[in-house]
Amino acid sequence: MLPIMIDVKDKQVMIIGGGKVARRKLSVFLEQGARITIISPEVVDEIRVLHEEKKIVWIKREVLPDDVSKAFIVIAATNKRWVNEKVKKYSEENQLLCVVDDGDCGNMQMVSFKQKGKLTIAVSTGGASPFLAKKLTNQLSQPFDDSFIEKLAIISSKRKEVKASDLSEREKRKLLEEISYKLDDYSSDY
Repeated sequence: MLPIMIDVKDKQVMIIGGGKVARRKLSVFLEQGARITIISPEVVDEIRVLHEEKKIVWIKREVLPDDVSKAFIVIAATNKRWVNEKVKKYSEENQLLCVVDDGDCGNMQMVSFKQKGKLTIAVSTGGASPFLAKKLTNQLSQPFDDSFIEKLAIISSKRKEVKASDLSEREKRKLLEEISYKLDDYSSDY
């Protein structure tokens, strides 16, 4: 699978299932601004509260064939393999589908990640060990403190200036490379 980043803000995400795994997946998408619909006869309390607060939609029943047709991303997150397989069958070829209990069943896997400012660190074990992926993500993100994040924001601003300049493509590329390699030279009061 190809690791990519996708902007899910205002995109429709359908999560089939209402348990703890569905709640964990939901929280990732909610934080990123997606529109979330849960389809499940029952849900854990945290999902019920989000529905009552009108942060998500909860359809209280089993999934039907047309339920997933308009979703950008479909997450099959039940503890019943036959339901997850049914969700795969209902999904369209061009939809992103994650089947939580069988990473090879869908065309998308969720990775462990941490975001701070403009920095995102993500780790996947290809479904072999989500716990190890989370552990590695935490270890890899530790060296990047607030000072680094501030410097990265400065680099981002400088990059926009360079890209908008009248310099040749070659000069832009050289400057962008220099800016990236001189991370330690930037201070937050630059």
